[in-house]
Amino acid sequence: MASSSSSQDFFDLIPMESESAESSMSFISLDSESPLPELELVIDTGHVDSSSDSFDESIFETVAESATRPMKSGDIWIDGGSIMTVCPDCSAPISIRHWLMHAKCWRCDTVVQLTAWQEAQVRRLLNESDDVEEAEIATAQLQPAVVFKKPKPTLAHVDIRQQAVTDQLRLWAKRLLRNTPAWLSSFLVHLILLIMMGLIEQTPQIESPAITLSIVVDAMDQEGGNTVETNYDSEEEYELPLPEDVDPEDVEQMEKVRQDIEVAEQLQQDFDTDNPNLPDLNSVKRRINEATGRNTTIVARDPRIRAQVVMKEGGTTATEAAVARGLQWLAKHQRTDGSWTIHRFDCNCRHKGSAVSDSAGTSLALLPFLGAGKTQLSGMYKQNVAQGLRWLIGNQVSNGDLSAGTLTHNARMYAHGQGAIVLCEAYMMTGDSQLKQPAQKSIDFIVKAQHARGGWRYAPGQAGDTSVMGWQVMALQSAKAAGLYVPDQTMKNAHQFLNSVQKGFRYGYVPNQGPTHVMTAEAMLCRMYLGPQNGLEYGPNNDDIETAANFLIDSHAPDHGQPNYYYLYYATQTLHHYGGPQWERWNSVMREVLTQSQLTKGHEAGSWTPVENHDRNGGRLYSTVMAICCLEVYYRHLPIFHKLELDVAIK
Repeated sequence: MASSSSSQDFFDLIPMESESAESSMSFISLDSESPLPELELVIDTGHVDSSSDSFDESIFETVAESATRPMKSGDIWIDGGSIMTVCPDCSAPISIRHWLMHAKCWRCDTVVQLTAWQEAQVRRLLNESDDVEEAEIATAQLQPAVVFKKPKPTLAHVDIRQQAVTDQLRLWAKRLLRNTPAWLSSFLVHLILLIMMGLIEQTPQIESPAITLSIVVDAMDQEGGNTVETNYDSEEEYELPLPEDVDPEDVEQMEKVRQDIEVAEQLQQDFDTDNPNLPDLNSVKRRINEATGRNTTIVARDPRIRAQVVMKEGGTTATEAAVARGLQWLAKHQRTDGSWTIHRFDCNCRHKGSAVSDSAGTSLALLPFLGAGKTQLSGMYKQNVAQGLRWLIGNQVSNGDLSAGTLTHNARMYAHGQGAIVLCEAYMMTGDSQLKQPAQKSIDFIVKAQHARGGWRYAPGQAGDTSVMGWQVMALQSAKAAGLYVPDQTMKNAHQFLNSVQKGFRYGYVPNQGPTHVMTAEAMLCRMYLGPQNGLEYGPNNDDIETAANFLIDSHAPDHGQPNYYYLYYATQTLHHYGGPQWERWNSVMREVLTQSQLTKGHEAGSWTPVENHDRNGGRLYSTVMAICCLEVYYRHLPIFHKLELDVAIK
């Protein structure tokens, strides 16, 4: 209440209507030492009088019927954009998570699973149930709501109804004993004691703590019908496998696991409660199960199915926790105008990059947010993503160039390719019409910048190199997946450039230069995304690709001492798409190297320190982005050459 406001702004003064009302009020002097007058205990419309021998069962009823009655347990209503109900334990108003059909009380943590009838009411309030049969609703209305996770009562939270019942039972017991002959009372007491002693002797001693499991099923199966609805427990969706080398007897290791689980769950459970931009969860799973080819690779980024995908593709609690901590570090280092910088930070972080390109810094930083399913429309980082996208589009040149603020001459096309990937992915993930034209213009710029022999380099029109080419090919592929226009000839020309740097199963940086394992990993990924060439598919059945995959894992596995984040970024994606034993071997080493090399203390906690020359040019921001994207590989892109299948609720 503002002190400058008058009381009339906040209170309606009610005059005393009669002398009877005045006489019913009790006045107590502040100096009085006498006890307070006895007060009646009134619960809703029921009344409990401790002096009476009668027991009024109306204490279990809710408020009386009137036009202004409070909402009662079981009521459902709309408040603004939220669907509300009443907590059956403490009567607090609580919002319903209508896509999960349960509500959790903010006051006492009680969770209520809605009945099918209540679900139908929710759908009606949302105008989603025009086709609900009246007979179905009538049948479902007979099912009671299921309450689980009920908190233990504390001294500060006492259920008055329960206390009233207890007092009444105590009163009945006293009356029973008073009216029972002494010999009969003694007999009953001794009989009860003998029975209890016999039960104690026959009860086996439990040396270890016991665990009681309870399964709550809220499904409707109508007699004579074929429809069975299954509601999965949302908590099971967030269970991730532990790292393989964890010793359950090691207290320090288990504490680290506990912290990882807590951080990982924050990332996985991050989706807006009533966000209309989120699709139906079952439809997301079906899209993943039906996904084929190169244009459906990002459909697994939804946080609600994260745990299932991570478990199937080889991630752990440690990898997800590292991603969460990395995103936190990136969010803290975003500048007030929405951009990120490579060569300087507004803090004391070490290892700033030598490249001067705010466009590259901003585009790189946005990649792992999008990779984790965080967009400008949903998620805990939607403001960060929205501001970053706004900066990119605001600094885009009319011809589509996104390399604004790039002063390092060899970073221009790097910066543009990375920005084009961001715009295309954000448009594909959200369908935001404001992104379509900027994304298409960025792709048009790449098409025009291609050299006649099919490559790209530092500036438009230069003869190509494999390193710069990788970012342009990824942008073109993202554009095709988003439904933007990409000329087929541009993709064919890119194949021609790769032919010019290929030496057997390996690839070099530029034509007539020796091959390296780094360029081999990048070129393999480009081949996979560019698709068949002259009928030749670059997948697991291709001899050169198979030989190259074995070469990478056998001779250039991730290095604990000198991690090359640029190489890991391309090799991890390549081997994930390839799959099989090669991916399993690579993944087991990669995830260990990256989770163990992430910094955990100080202002740099959550980031990775650059080691190799290419990484040092990009600095701490670059190496952190590359490492996060590697650890997001399980869901950032679906594997091209094998299908991922998730459980779908049967309806």
